[in-house]
Amino acid sequence: MSARAATADVLLPDAWLSRTLGTPAFSLRLPVPSALDAELARLPDPAFCFAKVPEADAASAAALGAAGFRQVDMQVTLERGADPAPVAPGAEVRLAEPEDRDDVLNIAGSCFRFSRFHQDSRIGARTANKLKRAWMANCLDGKRGEEVLVALDQGRPAGFLAVLLAPDAAVIDLIAVAAGRQRSGIGGALVNAFIGRWRSRAGRLRVGTQEANAASLRLYEGCGFRAVGKTRVLHAHLRNGMVMQ
Repeated sequence: MSARAATADVLLPDAWLSRTLGTPAFSLRLPVPSALDAELARLPDPAFCFAKVPEADAASAAALGAAGFRQVDMQVTLERGADPAPVAPGAEVRLAEPEDRDDVLNIAGSCFRFSRFHQDSRIGARTANKLKRAWMANCLDGKRGEEVLVALDQGRPAGFLAVLLAPDAAVIDLIAVAAGRQRSGIGGALVNAFIGRWRSRAGRLRVGTQEANAASLRLYEGCGFRAVGKTRVLHAHLRNGMVMQ
């Protein structure tokens, strides 16, 4: 196998992230190769690389740490079955309409704080906000996921929830509530609407959030989700084939 083929098997290009980040981006496939430094040295200059490692796989996390990767997030995956959502008052929720676009994108580009991109100081808040805005634009444009729900406050979107279908579950792909409207029941209204719309179609419902985001964890647990696993997310930024320290 050629060196180029070996790298392609280990480091998978992420075309969307590369375009949006403005730097060639790659995901590292486990298991961690024994010649990781050599594989990284073959990447373009500069480059960005990330890996997602199950919490129980301490050996892989240690190997990546030794190579200079830095853990930026511990993601918690939560699931629930098809039982009904708790009955609770909340905002009006409906499917997104074309006139909601600007409000939804403004929310997406301004209210995230705990994502892996926001926790990476080399990416910075401005670029991280740009990534979330572009992600949501893909959802609204039908390029990603199944549908987008919006919660209304005085007739305008104050939050959104994007739905993605996995082979075994319906997934909350992205959810956000506008700054100043958080902790007002809008997040719960969105999650309960998602449960009501998808529990009979998918059977199993899933969401991921950050371990550091205690408010988000409380929201999902209050809606009947339970943690089923954790995943470390590690990032590396490379210059001249070397991980930047």
